[in-house]
Amino acid sequence: MLNFAPGSRAVIRDEEWLIRRIDPSADGGWLLTCDGISDLVRGQSALFLTALEDTIEVLDPAKTALVPDASPTYNAAILYLESLRRRSVANDENIHLGHRGVMNLVPYQLDPALQALK
Repeated sequence: MLNFAPGSRAVIRDEEWLIRRIDPSADGGWLLTCDGISDLVRGQSALFLTALEDTIEVLDPAKTALVPDASPTYNAAILYLESLRRRSVANDENIHLGHRGVMNLVPYQLDPALQALK
């Protein structure tokens, strides 16, 4: 029985993961595409076959403890939200400028783009 959905948080192999996608697998189970949440796996993506995992514990969102932000002017919450915003990829019809990214701009890097635009 399918007891998880995209967006669910689950504990798999003693680490916390965010389930991003669920696909049926050939063995009758499910293939879970997950993003790491806990410290050891944060920023990592992984695939899990439910038929091969001993336990997959889906966390109940109603039991999530909310922690107040005690930093001055809510700096910790603002930094967290800003980091999530910067990690997301724009998926609209607008043109987004890459020169405002976090990188050192070197003129030779622009030559291929200029050639392509000509």
